Amino acid sequence: MELKEIMLSDMINRPNKGEIGFNHQTRIFQLLMSRYLKGIETKEDRYLSIYCVDKVKEIEIDDYTIENGRTVKIPYNPIEFLKLDTVEEKYEEYVRIFNDYIDPVFREMDWDYSPVIHALEKVKEHNYQAQFILKNTPKKSPDKRHIALVLGIHSVNSFQLIARIYDKDGLMIKEKVLAEEVPNEMVYARFLGKAAWKDHQTFEVRSISSQWAGTITVD
Repeated sequence: MELKEIMLSDMINRPNKGEIGFNHQTRIFQLLMSRYLKGIETKEDRYLSIYCVDKVKEIEIDDYTIENGRTVKIPYNPIEFLKLDTVEEKYEEYVRIFNDYIDPVFREMDWDYSPVIHALEKVKEHNYQAQFILKNTPKKSPDKRHIALVLGIHSVNSFQLIARIYDKDGLMIKEKVLAEEVPNEMVYARFLGKAAWKDHQTFEVRSISSQWAGTITVD
């Protein structure tokens, strides 16, 4: 079996309303890592869930797996991560968590840790964020005078869905943030809906799972 994903969870601190906590802030690191986490052969583990727990004094590895997932508890308080200001500092702390707490798990389980190092480096190569173009964009307006493109940007602190309008020569003439949400794809997925021109002047992205719709118009 091959390990596919390593997930970190804060079991100590509960974010206040409106705050972006540890679980949301590290989500982009986890998603980018999972793209490149290959070659870790295990006996029965496909997922590794790392829980930051204040009551444990040392690393605790569960002896059994549930649906090919193994649980590990580590004595780390994510408030240290949350105190950091820059994305670069948060990334370095994320790497330190892996090297200090997860590398020992790999040694105990007799797994190859080098693919983890490689996957962590890839996070930095992506500038700590994921960008993607919404399905069915770019799309020309009915009169062929404009092109609409919708870009999703998942970063440490937020997710933004940004619409841009270009003229026929490729010059951007308008930009608008259609939606901003917490950085978790399970939350912002509702904004990734159907994109279409309503007329020559108005471009719309409409959710397929809720009543939300975002529009941008050509002045």
